[in-house]
Amino acid sequence: KIFQYVFEMGMTCGGCANAARRVLGKLGEDKVKIDDINVETKKITVTTDLPASDILEALKKTGKEIKQLQ
Repeated sequence: KIFQYVFEMGMTCGGCANAARRVLGKLGEDKVKIDDINVETKKITVTTDLPASDILEALKKTGKEIKQLQ
């Protein structure tokens, strides 16, 4: 089953967005599709068959504040 999740992350620049891409990429590009990373709205949208908790844990590795919105 495939889910779409939206997270809010304390991103301030493109470097933060790239950090998010890196940690999500480590989960496997076949597992996590990054639909959108928007630095201005601080939102990350992903489609995945992994539980939201796995995505949250990965994003926390960036050291940024992160919370799930949906």
